[in-house]
Amino acid sequence: MCATFYAMLYRKSVLAALLAFIFLSFFGTLGVSAWTFPQNYDWRYRVISNLLSPRDNPCHYWLPACGIAFTAVFMLPFAGYLRRNLEIASPRAARVTGEAFAAGVIALLCTCFVVPQHLHDVLGIRRLHEFLARSAAGFIAIGMLTACWCAWRMRARSLFGARLFWTWSFVTLLPLAGIFFSESLLLLTRLKPSWAMPVRSMLRHSVFWHLGFWEWTGAAAVFVFLCAAVFLTTTRTALPYADLARDDCTNARSKAVTM
Repeated sequence: MCATFYAMLYRKSVLAALLAFIFLSFFGTLGVSAWTFPQNYDWRYRVISNLLSPRDNPCHYWLPACGIAFTAVFMLPFAGYLRRNLEIASPRAARVTGEAFAAGVIALLCTCFVVPQHLHDVLGIRRLHEFLARSAAGFIAIGMLTACWCAWRMRARSLFGARLFWTWSFVTLLPLAGIFFSESLLLLTRLKPSWAMPVRSMLRHSVFWHLGFWEWTGAAAVFVFLCAAVFLTTTRTALPYADLARDDCTNARSKAVTM
């Protein structure tokens, strides 16, 4: 039973269907919500949380919240998929990838149940929604970075090719570098107030200064990352999921009998 479930869950057809559901539930619901937003919603300058805010989007804030919740559920199987595919490079790094990705998905799911607001503390935290959103982004980024390291170790092997390594590196390192550069400039203007006005006047009209641009870019990068994990591998290079799952079930059954 366990072997059949794992074999079916990690088939490329099932994973491709999950990717389609992720695209529709995330970008579809956010797109509809942005289209019906009371004010002019420009994804380059507005953060995604504006769409989930009852204050900013009183009529349709529930739509993106439900869409992101379904997205998190559809993303969860990829944590195990990445871990099993990367174990051949480094079992420890593969475990970090899977656990970090799963933690990020769970934090993303939690953001759907905490509305963005700054007036009242929730569980002792003033900006709990923002904390959960940044935690989700941080954990997923850690998982993507460790996956890139595993792909680098396997770039010359038959399991993953160099194309997967370069694709993962591009969609992971480029957004992270942009966010790091933007946050560094923001921190610099806070530490050096005399530099604040020149820097702000120089970059205030640039999309690279705004968090909304990097949020949407990061969301697209995660989706491309998952697509590469599914479509840039072949049947011959895939791990024997059914055999691995069968071994797991056999071990669990043996432990149960022993106890």
